[in-house]
Amino acid sequence: MMDFSSVTLHPEFPQKVWVIVEQPRNEPDRFSYDPIHGTFYRTANRSLIYLRGFSGVYGWVGGSGIPPDLHHDVMLFTNRSPTFGDILVGNICGVFVRLDNDHKFVAVDDEIRKTMASADLSSLRNDLYSELLRLYPRIDAGEGWYGAETAFAYLLEQPLHD
Repeated sequence: MMDFSSVTLHPEFPQKVWVIVEQPRNEPDRFSYDPIHGTFYRTANRSLIYLRGFSGVYGWVGGSGIPPDLHHDVMLFTNRSPTFGDILVGNICGVFVRLDNDHKFVAVDDEIRKTMASADLSSLRNDLYSELLRLYPRIDAGEGWYGAETAFAYLLEQPLHD
């Protein structure tokens, strides 16, 4: 049984976060976390990040809540292949702001961060940035991709979303 209730915010929050992996890379089906049983289970839905070619993993910010309760979602670029429930360090570099306030934070692991000029979307390699743009091909007014400073502000000030 996996219990994430003792995970607190990373000591360097909001620049760094704990990423609890809910959706491993190359997994075509969507998974969810069941906090009552402490397990991850396959849903009937397809994984959006898989269908749109995102090479990283998807999860939530440890210490921000636990699904299905309020929490912050995060997409992590990593060359590793973690599995469900693994906890990785992510360097926040941006956010996709959504009208429904279910913002999607973007992070890179320490290995990828070392290759970037700064911890900001503007420093992502072109291929990784293109992956992000494929995730949300239609962007409504008031939505969009923003860099690290905006992401920090949302992490610190915005209410959580389920």
